[in-house]
Amino acid sequence: MNYINIASKSELQSYLRRYEDKGLHIIALDIEAESNLHAYGEKLCLTQIFDGVNNIIIDPLRIDHDSLKLLFENTGILKVMYDAGSDLSLLKNTSNIEIKSILDLRPAVELLDYDKKDLHSVVAFELGIFLEKKKKFQKHDWTNRPLSEQALDYALNDVIHLLALKDVILAKLYAKKLFEPFLLKNLQIQNKDYTRNPEDKYRKINGYSSLRDDKRTIFRRVFDIREKYAKLCNMPPHNVIHKSDLINIVKDPKFVDHMRFTKRFSMALIQDILHELRIAIKAV
Repeated sequence: MNYINIASKSELQSYLRRYEDKGLHIIALDIEAESNLHAYGEKLCLTQIFDGVNNIIIDPLRIDHDSLKLLFENTGILKVMYDAGSDLSLLKNTSNIEIKSILDLRPAVELLDYDKKDLHSVVAFELGIFLEKKKKFQKHDWTNRPLSEQALDYALNDVIHLLALKDVILAKLYAKKLFEPFLLKNLQIQNKDYTRNPEDKYRKINGYSSLRDDKRTIFRRVFDIREKYAKLCNMPPHNVIHKSDLINIVKDPKFVDHMRFTKRFSMALIQDILHELRIAIKAV
């Protein structure tokens, strides 16, 4: 698939100038990210655009956040997206970037009550285009460089049909007198504060809410030890200590003596982790 590759601040600025000079005002937009699946933390890894003429691939790993804001926070560009909530959250909490002027088609699909609401199914139903669902890319490591042409094709397929889909869906909303509820839902998506509560990282662990206050204190120490070594080794936290084991350690201190670790850890590193865990579970 042909596309324009943007891998620097100057290239992004140049593209946006050309876009503005042409009097354009709408793009289809999607992102790919790393979310504690292959490495530590969350990170914007790829941005893909269709502007009605060109397919655009932007490499955010090579462009600073302030420059990326020229695109994402540009209120003069309407950004057609699909199910934008997770993207909004990731960008806000990892890069302090807020996507402005969004038209999210997912609320329309919910209002129109499609049988299958994933993007590929809706594209197939409305446009008769059947996109190949390549499961291997659903958990792809988008931090790798260079990205394969097959991976880039997969990413671009999520935007190249959005503008055509928009026209069909908006017409249906208007015909069914659902246009105003759709506009309201879009405003609610954009007006939501996506800043995460620091407490969420603890609360989301199954079993945390049922712990007594003293046990929660220990849990947080254990959790933070896991974060420390995950960051040190640049690996997903669950590869250091599994979520369920966090609770097991708190409920049964002897569990530490039977823990197993990835073979990627040296014995010295394992001993350091065990030492810190034993201190954490004894402290009250």
